[in-house]
Amino acid sequence: MPGAGAADRPRPRHTPYAGRHRPFTIAMAPLDPANWLEIDENREAELAERAAIFAAEPDAFMAARGTLAAQEEAADRVAAFLATGGILPGPSTLPHTPPLLAAAHSVQEDLVLMRRGPDGEWRLAAAALAYPSAWILAEKFGQPMDAIHTDVPGWAGPMATRVHRIFDALKVGAPVWRLNWSIQRGGGLRDARSKHRPAPPPPPDAPALIRVERQTLTRLPVSQDLLFTIKVCLDPLAALSAHPDGPHLAGALAARLRGLSADELAYKNLAPARDDLAAELENLAGSAPA
Repeated sequence: MPGAGAADRPRPRHTPYAGRHRPFTIAMAPLDPANWLEIDENREAELAERAAIFAAEPDAFMAARGTLAAQEEAADRVAAFLATGGILPGPSTLPHTPPLLAAAHSVQEDLVLMRRGPDGEWRLAAAALAYPSAWILAEKFGQPMDAIHTDVPGWAGPMATRVHRIFDALKVGAPVWRLNWSIQRGGGLRDARSKHRPAPPPPPDAPALIRVERQTLTRLPVSQDLLFTIKVCLDPLAALSAHPDGPHLAGALAARLRGLSADELAYKNLAPARDDLAAELENLAGSAPA
């Protein structure tokens, strides 16, 4: 079954902040195609929420002309993956729904097509995006990689060069994946706001939530486009107290927060709350049962 065992692992199940890679590094790793997409106990609820978002937000799906065949290729791959585990599609969509959008009704992942143009630049050519993390599809659509990541601290230079090389060299049948993380106060999986506008202040009693993105990158064999998937996992910070490795995870996350630069804190919208969050985590690290 695709993603077998995912629902059996304690939450949070992905803890990139406790790994050896510091924030704002690429850290791509090979991915077993059998584990391409991830299915967990939130699937039914998330599919219903995604269907409502796609119905209400016309800008949650955008596609350039000439991408229909690649969308169909991507949708076929999603359907084939789900079929290997006997998993039924998500909520039905209207006739003539674009293939990439239809596929995004059946998985917890957002689906993005990247296409290399005659100028050698990889551009965002199509996307079904229900759960952005502080960005808006309309601002990124059709843009090359450097423009998409212009706000990322450290992007210009070796990071950008490495990402371009990964995109250019990715082989069919050899997907890769990575994780990133942040912390948000309240809110949900959908955070559709521009990085160029100040984030609204959270309610004073909003719980701290760990937001992890599981990202995968796959080359489509026919179109040669890259299919980028993004699955967002959201867990209360307090969940670390019930995790079997909770003290270590809380301490590791506190150390990561303490180690972020001013630019990195600003990008993650954590500057005002960093000290309080780190102290809360350090308390969990010291008081959670070993």
